[in-house]
Amino acid sequence: MLEDLGAGDNPSLTLDEVVEAFGDRGIGALILVLALMALLPWPPGGKAVFAAPIILLALELAFQRNEVWLPRWLLKASVSRAAYIKLLTTPFAAPAWLRRWVLTREFRIGLGDTQARYHFARWVRRLVRRHPRGMTVIRALRSAENLTRPRLPLLNGPVAEVLMGTACVLLAMMMALPVPLGDALPGLAIVFFALGVMQKDGVAVLMGVAGTVLSAGYLFLVWATVSEIVHRLAGWAVGLFN
Repeated sequence: MLEDLGAGDNPSLTLDEVVEAFGDRGIGALILVLALMALLPWPPGGKAVFAAPIILLALELAFQRNEVWLPRWLLKASVSRAAYIKLLTTPFAAPAWLRRWVLTREFRIGLGDTQARYHFARWVRRLVRRHPRGMTVIRALRSAENLTRPRLPLLNGPVAEVLMGTACVLLAMMMALPVPLGDALPGLAIVFFALGVMQKDGVAVLMGVAGTVLSAGYLFLVWATVSEIVHRLAGWAVGLFN
C-alpha cells in the first residue's frame, strides 16, 4: 500500500490520499504510516505536516473512536510524491555529511618527513556507504509485520489504548520540536505503539514504552544542556559590565 501511494498522477501526495488508502484499516495503521513518513529526512517544517495528524489520530485512539476523522484543511496538506518515492525506496545510510567525512578524511601523524597518512578502517568505510541492496522502509516494515503477533493481551485493552493514545500525542509534539536528532526516538516509539495497536502485540507496546522513556530522557538532557549554556552566557555577559 505504501508503494501504491507513490503511483498517483498528481505530483503532490496529499494526506487525504493516505487517509483514503488506509482509513479502512483503522487508526493504528494510519498512525503507523504517518510516523514512518515523518521519520524520513524531510526539509525544515516537514515534520509538522505529519505531527499534526498524528496528534489528532492519537486523541481519537485515546477517546476510543472507531471512525477516522481529520479536518479538511489538514487533509489538503501535501508533500512531493517524487521525494516520497525516493525516500521510501532508498536504502538506509549514514547522513551525507558523515559519509563524505569518513570517506575523504585523512589523518597525518608524525613530524616533518616522518608523517604517516591514515584513513578510517575499511569496515568503517563500508558501514557508512549506501548499499544498493540495503534495508529500506518497505523491507523494514515487512520484517516488523512478520515479527509481530498477538501476545500479552493485558497491554492491548481499552485502558492500554487510552494510555498509548496519550503517549503518542506527547511523542508527536516532541517530534515536531526543532531539537537536533530529536525526532527519531519519538517517531520510532510511535511506530511501535502503532504496531502494537494493529497487531495486538504487547511486546511492541513495551518497546514503545521504552522509546517514550528514552525520548523523554533525551529531551531533558537537551533542555538541561541548553539551560546551562544560556546560564553561563548570561553570567559571562553580566561579568563584562561589573
